[in-house]
Amino acid sequence: MLRVQLLIVSVAVVCAQCPFKHGGGDHVGHHHPPAVKQIFAETNDDSGPPGSEPDPHFIQTTFIHRDKSDEDLKFTQEVIELINILRMKLKSHAKLAIDNENIDCEGGGFPQCKEYPLNSAYHFLVVEDSSHGAAIYSLDRIHNTNVEKIELALLDALSRHSKISLMPFASENTEHELGFVRVITPKELARFARDNSAANKAPPTTIYTRSPTELNLINENILEFRKIEEPTISTDDALADLKGSDLNDALEDPKTKYVFVLFWTRVSSVSLHALQLWKETAENFKSNEEVVIGAVACHDEQEVCRAFGIGHHDKHTIFAYQHGQKLTAQFNMRDSQFYTEWIKLVIAGPVQKVETLEKLAEARKGYIEAIKDLGKQAVVTVGIFQSEDSDEFIRFRKVALILFGRYHFVYFINPDAAASITTFRPFEKTRRIDYNGNFDVPSLVRHITQSSVPSIFNFSHGFTGDVIYYSAKSLVLLVHNEDADRRAEFVELASSNANAVLYAFAEIDRSSSVELKTFFKAINLETTAVPLLCVFAEKQIRCHKNVQKIDVSLLKSDIDAHFVDLETNEPHPLKYIQLEHINSIFGTQEIKLLPDPVLTKPINHHGGFNPHGAGVDMPSADASGCPMMSHLNNNLRDEL
Repeated sequence: MLRVQLLIVSVAVVCAQCPFKHGGGDHVGHHHPPAVKQIFAETNDDSGPPGSEPDPHFIQTTFIHRDKSDEDLKFTQEVIELINILRMKLKSHAKLAIDNENIDCEGGGFPQCKEYPLNSAYHFLVVEDSSHGAAIYSLDRIHNTNVEKIELALLDALSRHSKISLMPFASENTEHELGFVRVITPKELARFARDNSAANKAPPTTIYTRSPTELNLINENILEFRKIEEPTISTDDALADLKGSDLNDALEDPKTKYVFVLFWTRVSSVSLHALQLWKETAENFKSNEEVVIGAVACHDEQEVCRAFGIGHHDKHTIFAYQHGQKLTAQFNMRDSQFYTEWIKLVIAGPVQKVETLEKLAEARKGYIEAIKDLGKQAVVTVGIFQSEDSDEFIRFRKVALILFGRYHFVYFINPDAAASITTFRPFEKTRRIDYNGNFDVPSLVRHITQSSVPSIFNFSHGFTGDVIYYSAKSLVLLVHNEDADRRAEFVELASSNANAVLYAFAEIDRSSSVELKTFFKAINLETTAVPLLCVFAEKQIRCHKNVQKIDVSLLKSDIDAHFVDLETNEPHPLKYIQLEHINSIFGTQEIKLLPDPVLTKPINHHGGFNPHGAGVDMPSADASGCPMMSHLNNNLRDEL
């Protein structure tokens, strides 16, 4: 399957009005050329090609384009008009429902535009279905010189994903024409990525964009290759199958305080896996009458999804509403426990007030009353303010709203104390980090995100890829088997500020981890090599087997070391840990891992900040496709 990653970020974090009441079309231009009028007229013709009627089926398309001239713009308008007309025609005659989205990359603002040429014109059609996966087709303006050729090119591309050939449904006036369509190859996509990476050498951000709850997310690029039966939703399930006006009714029901809804589609393996997890999650809230956990099938409810502004990128995203107002969204995936904890965080609210010194002391230890059933938290940021009307508290709350559902915020009112903010880390050697700043939003965000990063990542149950693969630091990984002595030495090493500048540290406790045999095979070692210390540089891994003592000299020592070269045409060995993480959640499947198409190593991604850097580094508009960073950037710009 060709991987097509479509990430568009358009979610407001707080107080966004329910969009169901607002309509809107996706037509561009209003004056049909004569040839287009002829095609439009034929959509009302009930005749069709001979043969048996096909079964209803569904295709998802995205027309993504960059126009550099008037001719490009005219071509784009003709393509969009034809797509709209063909959608109606094929739905009527071929039982094919097409969910299309148009993306103009010349206007900017869409993260996935970075995957395609930044400066030259193009007209690409991304087509995806549940049987054939996704493919990208080029509609060349130079060769498709009239609407008849464009129509044939579109039908050719769509036919490759349809249950039947769609060419017999072409208009009569295309009989003597020939359309041109070409598949964009993985090598071309890799070249686009390399060229774009070289053109965008931005400095690393000093804002860390992964919260403590997002450090072992599923690698969706691997998940795409899994097979899965479409989960069914019955009336006995806790998950509500929302159809027609059901979602709008739930949002307007005064008895319902919170609505959490997944918009999904059957053409995406990632979306189907999200639905399975979401169905499991709903069972945990079955007895809560104030909460509705629902799902909308966008392949059946296209108008509902369009009314709520759901793009193809959103079809494993979960949106949270309170009394009909949009609160926030969850873009990430792990397991049903991850979703459950996130829902409880949202219900608890963005910031928790403690009334007594005893509760304040508990919060500093990681225990928060509103989510006490979740146990001890790894990181809690505590603010002390003179009043809720103070400028310091107002900005503290604003940051809590920006980071809603991702970090823990607690505050205590003391009229006699100066305003202060401290991040407490009960599981770390450095248990508290004080904020020293002017209580401006950018520096508060920087403090909270940086101080919440653990000194040692736990890879025992997977890890979030962008934290490691795109970090400028080398990774030091310790694999042990409940070895308290080696771990204590490793903690001492990771706690050094000097080491933290150069290295990221991670551990795997084999006694309670995912299966590691495939990982050890990838680095040509036996599982008996533990305790194992490996340093992952950009092009090579250096491992020390059965280590008896861990100190800083081991990080650069070649004595008795085992070396593994990292090849660009082979999957990274750490990917096998991510694969086994997925298998532990959904069941084992044999999947051939692929190398990443991007051969360069950008540094302006998650985890690439300099923790000791000075100044205010503003993140880019899309922050390498991170939805949180796109919204965070907007809020910081507003504040500044």
